[in-house]
Amino acid sequence: MRFTILMNVAALLASMPSSAAFSSTTGGCSSRTAGARMFLLPRSSRSTSVLHNRSNSAAAVFVPSSQQTSIPSHISTTLLHQSRNNNNDESNTRQTQEQEQGLFSNITLNPTYTIAYLIFFSVATYMTTTETPGASQEIIEKFIANPLHPNIGSSLFEVIFNTLGLIGLPLACLIMPGSKGQRFNPTPFLFGSAAAGYGSLGLFMMTRKPVTSVSGKDLGWFTRNVLENKLFNWLLVLALANIYWITGAGESLYMDASGTLDEFRQLIGGSALGFVSTVDLTILCLTGVSLIPEDLERRGVFKEELSKAYAVAASTLLLPAVGLALYTALRPSLVLEDE
Repeated sequence: MRFTILMNVAALLASMPSSAAFSSTTGGCSSRTAGARMFLLPRSSRSTSVLHNRSNSAAAVFVPSSQQTSIPSHISTTLLHQSRNNNNDESNTRQTQEQEQGLFSNITLNPTYTIAYLIFFSVATYMTTTETPGASQEIIEKFIANPLHPNIGSSLFEVIFNTLGLIGLPLACLIMPGSKGQRFNPTPFLFGSAAAGYGSLGLFMMTRKPVTSVSGKDLGWFTRNVLENKLFNWLLVLALANIYWITGAGESLYMDASGTLDEFRQLIGGSALGFVSTVDLTILCLTGVSLIPEDLERRGVFKEELSKAYAVAASTLLLPAVGLALYTALRPSLVLEDE
């Protein structure tokens, strides 16, 4: 009986197709041997063995995906280093480009203010090299000895010299509301204008871009609370107008205009300081005039009537510097985009 069973099993194994066998290797032989043994087991044991084999097969098939797709640690470390190196290269490239650009790269010069600066510089250079030796130094010494009444021979030049120290304030009222987004901060150039006039402010004006609309966040504390304050503007008008009074130029022009102008011509003709200061104040006043139409547009006035805006600007030349201060006191408030 047993022999008959063994013969049947052998015949069954021999008749199995080659595709049903796992392989001709040791693994395949062991599987066949296990199958033969299963036929020799009792039925209860045979069922238990089948279940055990099925569970092992399921365990073999359902391998966690993390184990199937896992990347060796040395490869993942290499990829991480490469990613970091790429990020560092991009950051270094960006920093290099920013350093190459710098503060003075891609600067666009405004031709009007640039020409004015070249005129100022040329006049200053020429007059300094051709004046009578000691002429300007004598005027400076008299101003140091008595700033209010230096007795230099021209009350009108005294007005010009003292006005140059204050004209930066009405110009600041015109420039600072549009200072946001400019290439350079105008503050140091405005401070410098008290001593160097357009020699300082012109460096900023050459790169300045027009700004016709502003928001509340664009205004600094000083601009919002001081330069836009009407009380400050009127005090500035009084300070500049007072120069005509304390120097006596106002009375001299009223009583003897021709004599006052003759004294002025003689002084500026014989000293570089007199002539250059006059040219300096003229350019600064014209700079203020050029900023008024833009300032009116920021305040929503004469947007469609530029001729009126130009007329208002030109009227400030009737009283140099004082006219600019008077404009700042009478102008309407700013129209802010976020308010």
